[in-house]
Amino acid sequence: MGQREMEVNKMRCLILFLVFLMVSATSPGVTSTADHIEDPAPPASLGGVWDDSPSGGLYGIISYDDVVVVYNVNSEVSCAIMENFTRRRGIPPDRVVGVDVPERESIDRDTFNTLRTQVESALQDRKLTQKINYIVTTKGVPLRVWGPGSSGSASVDSELALILGPYAGYIGGAYWIQNPYYGENERFSREKYGFYLVTRLTGYNLSDTLSLIERAERSGGKRGIFLLDVDPGKGGGYAAGNRWLRDANSTLRSMGFETYLDETTTFITDFENCSGYASWGSNDGHYSTTWNKNQGFEEGLNHWEFAGEGEVMLNTSYPYRGGRCLEVKKNTTGDFIIAQNVSVRGSIAYYISGHVNMTGGVVHFTAEVFTSSGALLLREKGGTVSGFTSGWALLRQLPLKPLPPTASKLRIVINISGKGEFYFDEIRLLEVKPHNTWIPGAIAETYVSSSGRTFTWPPYYGQSAIADLIREGVSGVKGYVYEPYLSAMAEPDILFPRYVSGYTMGESYYMASPFLSWRGVVVGDPKMCPYGLQAEITSSTVLKEVVNPGEEVRIAVNVTNIGFGDIRDLPLTLHLEEAGLPDLNAVINISQGQQVVVWFNFSAPTPGTYRVRLVLNEEETIPFMSSSGAEAEVTFRVNSLPEVLWMSSSSPYVRRGCNVLLSAEVRDVDDGLLPLTFSSWIIGPGGVNATLEMSLENSTLSATFTPPLSWDIGFASLHLVVRDPWGGCVHDTLNDAFFVLNNPPGVSNISWTTEVRRGSLFTLNLTLNDPDTPAHMLEVSSYLERNEERVELEERREGGEVTFTSLIPASIKTGLYDIHLTLEDGINSTELLYPKAVDVLNSPPSIKLLSSPPNVLVRGEVVKLDVLGEDLEDPKGLLELRMEVGEGVEVSAERLLPGRWEVSLEAIRNAPLGPTELTIWVEDSEGGSSFPLILTFELINAPPEVRIISFELTSPGNKGDLLSTLNAVIEATDPDSGEGVELILNFTGESPFTVNLGRVNGRAHFKMIIWGNLTPGGWMMRATVVDSDGGVNSTEWITFVVVNSPPQILSAEAIASDEGASLTLHIVDPDLPPGHSLTLQVLSGEKLIFEGLVGMGEVTIELNLSSPVESLTLNVSDGYSYSTLTIPVIRPAENATLGGREEGGGVLPVALALAGAASGVLIAAYIYRQKRRGSVQR
Repeated sequence: MGQREMEVNKMRCLILFLVFLMVSATSPGVTSTADHIEDPAPPASLGGVWDDSPSGGLYGIISYDDVVVVYNVNSEVSCAIMENFTRRRGIPPDRVVGVDVPERESIDRDTFNTLRTQVESALQDRKLTQKINYIVTTKGVPLRVWGPGSSGSASVDSELALILGPYAGYIGGAYWIQNPYYGENERFSREKYGFYLVTRLTGYNLSDTLSLIERAERSGGKRGIFLLDVDPGKGGGYAAGNRWLRDANSTLRSMGFETYLDETTTFITDFENCSGYASWGSNDGHYSTTWNKNQGFEEGLNHWEFAGEGEVMLNTSYPYRGGRCLEVKKNTTGDFIIAQNVSVRGSIAYYISGHVNMTGGVVHFTAEVFTSSGALLLREKGGTVSGFTSGWALLRQLPLKPLPPTASKLRIVINISGKGEFYFDEIRLLEVKPHNTWIPGAIAETYVSSSGRTFTWPPYYGQSAIADLIREGVSGVKGYVYEPYLSAMAEPDILFPRYVSGYTMGESYYMASPFLSWRGVVVGDPKMCPYGLQAEITSSTVLKEVVNPGEEVRIAVNVTNIGFGDIRDLPLTLHLEEAGLPDLNAVINISQGQQVVVWFNFSAPTPGTYRVRLVLNEEETIPFMSSSGAEAEVTFRVNSLPEVLWMSSSSPYVRRGCNVLLSAEVRDVDDGLLPLTFSSWIIGPGGVNATLEMSLENSTLSATFTPPLSWDIGFASLHLVVRDPWGGCVHDTLNDAFFVLNNPPGVSNISWTTEVRRGSLFTLNLTLNDPDTPAHMLEVSSYLERNEERVELEERREGGEVTFTSLIPASIKTGLYDIHLTLEDGINSTELLYPKAVDVLNSPPSIKLLSSPPNVLVRGEVVKLDVLGEDLEDPKGLLELRMEVGEGVEVSAERLLPGRWEVSLEAIRNAPLGPTELTIWVEDSEGGSSFPLILTFELINAPPEVRIISFELTSPGNKGDLLSTLNAVIEATDPDSGEGVELILNFTGESPFTVNLGRVNGRAHFKMIIWGNLTPGGWMMRATVVDSDGGVNSTEWITFVVVNSPPQILSAEAIASDEGASLTLHIVDPDLPPGHSLTLQVLSGEKLIFEGLVGMGEVTIELNLSSPVESLTLNVSDGYSYSTLTIPVIRPAENATLGGREEGGGVLPVALALAGAASGVLIAAYIYRQKRRGSVQR
């Protein structure tokens, strides 16, 4: 800046300062009310208008009496910042110090000493040395001071903090001194700690700085999230930085604040609602993100566009950083363009960097930004490199302010002109981070060595800069003008807990920073204190929770100052819009630690329950006011009076002594019915009252009332009073609820015969009732009536009990008859009708049997019954006989006389056996039916029939021998089925047996040979038949005799031989059937020598004898009887001859043989029983 320009700036600052003095002189004192600050649009330049009101911001709310503002008279921006801040904070002119120094960010020690002297002189001259605690520098005041030596370099603000105090001798010394306020937890006092808290109001431009000031005014009571971004790759001596972040997270959470601790490798960006921020910034190992592609040409020529005169190739010999680079050869002076299109996001700041190595010509680059539709939004030109470079040179960075919100695409354009060889590498588009969103009052710290190196646009990016955080929206931040080392950082585990405990921003940063006279710079309003002034609504009650319409509602609100200072003009609003009433407001002054009670009184609105809100500092009139506990709700209710919806009487007329039901429906819309209480009474004729106890069910009150007999005739009214628990009361009257009448005569306990047959007695019983007339004075009559037929009833009375009777004539018609009853008390008459009350019935006819019915019916048989029917009501009437019969029986009837029948029953052949019924009854001409006669029969089978037509043996009479044949003819039938019967012949004798001839239907012929079937002796035979139903029948026994002729040995001779003996005998049997054999046994003593079958005639048998025998015994049997003969054995030595037999020497006489046969009859019979076998021939 030239000398003339400096003079012009001084003049402008002088004019602004004079204007400031005049405004301050006329501004109201501390009792003025602060303006509410809306978010202004910061001016783009000094030519804009920025809140020119004479008061505003925090003026009159927070005292800035202990603050001095330092500005550079040679800087137009510095003057503007001073004027805006002092006016908005109410800082008087004697707290403003202008210094005359160059408008540079970096100065040497001599220049700093000049600045220091001017500030010290002003403070001493104005006797402010011990009256102030804060010094605020502004943009335009030098930022950093160099030397002596590298260890003596420091920030201007950190050196100014030591002036005029016990540590002033350390200014300009090597390195730092310990901060005596570090780690403390109390309000700062320069008098106690011996130095000033110095902060700076700055940014890239005036707009950024004024926005910083304005955000402090809106910081009160805001709450957000503290973002703490750990770099897990940091270890060793850097581990302390991560520990501070973790400890800050634990402490803040224990204090009830929301935090987000990120321990991933991701560098967090785009975080919303941030109230505090600490990270490693660009020192985070994952900070840098390149937005464009193939920036090092490692992918060849992909993603790049080329146009113009020149030769493009990839070079591996001269890369800037490994791999390969882009080589362009130009032999002409024309232009050559290298370009790439990159997708970007709106509202984010970027910068472009690159490296070039060239032998001649000129290189410069441009950035073009477009919308998604291709519309150009802006074009920014970057730096230029020309001529020969001795190696790789840095293309001048091109920083881009936050792009317009509609930005979508960015085009990087590198323009080459002139001849030469050009090498390009590492052409990168980088974003400026973290681009979070911040709440007013948010503060930040980044572990970046040179984050506060500059606040001049455009910056040079190597490390991240806190000026970008200010532009993003932080309200307080600390940076570093030179390398400070990690130990000089504002430690987040102290910074944030102090800040949220109610300390000012300046106090919080200095309590968290261990060094003074070093390289830190704190940016922001030092007295910003979002958590400092705190008031809360500790209680809010309504004096009476339920009020009735028209009553006054009184609400008491307790407000407590829980912050660090006094609060003045604190607004408290009671919102009554829900109640349909205008809001009520109160203004409160509360000293630190005190409590006040505020009363709000207003008339109750319409019935209902209302929830009204109480809000402290709703319009943020006090910017630094915390909103903790700033809202409360109070609920009260305006009582709805109970209502009587309707009242009614069950009848408009009620006779004395009778009941009437009185009802009313009530409701209470807010309390329900249970808490209600009721009282009611009846106002009778002539004004007499009677208490009425009504009971509640659901929403209906009801009670039964009986007008006394003593009451007069006339109207009566119902009066009802309903009260709720809150004192609400309603009265209601139902006028002329009912009319009281005389009670007419009546009856009770009435009963009668509901069904009566003609010729029977009908009875009606009742009790007379009349509250007004004695029973013996009442007249009563009654009769039955149907159409034109009428039966008069005779009365018998005993007191009030009456009985009517009548014998129902047989001549009247049947049907339903009405009962007519007439009551008279001499004044009133009561006609009672009981319609269709008596059913006059027909007397039914009767039926009986004149003959005894059988118990069984045999199939095929016919049974006849004599039946008589009688009708006493119509003896000459014609009756009809009705019959129902069970299965298997046919029935018919023949009328003998008008009431007599012969009934024929016939069981059907093949009908199923078992019980069956016959039901018979008679009906008269009126449909009357007798009781039925039910006759039960057992339906049985007709037995089968059998007879022996003929029976004969071969011999005459019922006697035959074994050679005889038995012949018989038998006839067998089943009369009720015709299906045939099973025929069985029974034989009874020595060995009974039966012969089954099978199924026979008619005659059967039977033939049987005696031999082998019947033994000799007496026998009987009969025939038995069985039908299909199990019926059995048999004939008489027929007796006959079987005789047997035994076999005879006519002659026998036994002659001994050497081998044994030769036996010759002659046998006859008169009744041996042809082809049958006899059995011969030969015995020697008891020893059986021979047994075998032989025929009749002469038989010779050779006997083997083991020893000589003297005689032999011969037994011959036909199976039924036998003959025995003993003969000697003739030996040849005796010279016996055949001829000697005729002379008696060896021949057995026939007479002897016959005599022996008789002795064997019994033995023959035994053998017969053992050996008999035979067959039957049919």
